[in-house]
Amino acid sequence: MQISPKFNLKIIKKIDSEGVNSALYIVEDTQLGSKFILKQIDKSGFKEKRKYFDESKKIYNSKHPNIININYASYDDEYIYIVMPYFKKGSLYHLLENRNLTLREVIKYSMDFLSAIYYIHSKGLIHCDIKPNNILISDDNRAVLTDFGSALYLDDLGNAKLRNVYYKHIAPEQCNHSLINKKVDIYQIGTTLYRMCNGNEEYNKQVKRYKNLNSLKIACVKGKFPIRKKYLPHIPKSIINIIEKCLSINPDERYDNVLDIMNDLSKINENLDWVYKKIDNEKYLLSLKNGKNQEKIILSKETHLWSIKARILNENKSIDNIESKAKGYRIIRKIINEYEKIALL
Repeated sequence: MQISPKFNLKIIKKIDSEGVNSALYIVEDTQLGSKFILKQIDKSGFKEKRKYFDESKKIYNSKHPNIININYASYDDEYIYIVMPYFKKGSLYHLLENRNLTLREVIKYSMDFLSAIYYIHSKGLIHCDIKPNNILISDDNRAVLTDFGSALYLDDLGNAKLRNVYYKHIAPEQCNHSLINKKVDIYQIGTTLYRMCNGNEEYNKQVKRYKNLNSLKIACVKGKFPIRKKYLPHIPKSIINIIEKCLSINPDERYDNVLDIMNDLSKINENLDWVYKKIDNEKYLLSLKNGKNQEKIILSKETHLWSIKARILNENKSIDNIESKAKGYRIIRKIINEYEKIALL
């Protein structure tokens, strides 16, 4: 006997997402009076009927505090439906669209979703689509990994074949062939950390420089995208080194496993509470979150030159006639490094 119950879900809002064959909605279960997330997947994207519920099974079988739960899965003539918990804070992408993270937040959320990736790797599963859109922030402020639509089980040699690739986080080896391994996840961890440190605006601005997918792939293979060594001035060398290792063009030069990334992240203890904020078109503020002395640095453009106004350790500093924003960043790095050295005494 087969039971085919009817679920009444009222669409409240469509969520912006980067999915190709799917859409996300905030819905209300009219039976329970509660909100959920509904993922609607087009059946036309599947060649075989037996694969309709592969994604939901992978999530359901990956029970972990930092992996999304499945409430239930269903279907109709056109679509597959996956219902998941609704989190008011939305995704990491939504958070990055609204503000920059402190380094303390970068490390905290990274440790959360890396714990989930480490877990699925131990089960022989790779995610293949790690990006801010696929990391949710729970109501108790945990980063939760979601969207296993591209996830694959590795064969006995530790390999898998992936056809569909999210172009913004494409790894160099994916530009030439479809045979992949867990080093693709390591690379996408790098691009995600890069976005968490620099913000969505900078990352998307780099993407728009390329006219088409082929030109972006060429830049990726050459290590020119994303731009290495381009970071906001409060991002310390310790985390830059981690990101650069994840983004190595040669997979053999990346981290061998996620646990090593987590261990290196846990050692970072500098610049943790600096906040970067864009005030205006050519005006930027760096300040200490909950800083007792209200330390702050303002970088702004005056006509065609830049200037820095800083209040650090109750002293006012002013530096004018800076030729470029990049040089301004270099000066700010020195100011922050000097402050951090004194603050540790």
